[in-house]
Amino acid sequence: MPSYAVYIRTKEGHVERMKNVVSHLPHIARSSPGTSNPYVHEEPLVGFPESTVLWAARTGPSVGIAPLSPDLGVRAAGSPSVGMKESA
Repeated sequence: MPSYAVYIRTKEGHVERMKNVVSHLPHIARSSPGTSNPYVHEEPLVGFPESTVLWAARTGPSVGIAPLSPDLGVRAAGSPSVGMKESA
């Protein structure tokens, strides 16, 4: 079963990687908004172990998940990076 790192984004746009990893989620396929998958807003990560995060909300405060296996993540080309830091 795929595993995902958990990320949070603040209203200021700061991204933080949490220590917890979730693995009991069904495979998160990229789907369109309005479906049962809440993590549809893909954004590249810079400076973290994972290369892509899938956010529940396009902007503002949000929870996101990042596939730990590189074959599950697809990097979104040309997307802007945001200020990011890793949780201690």
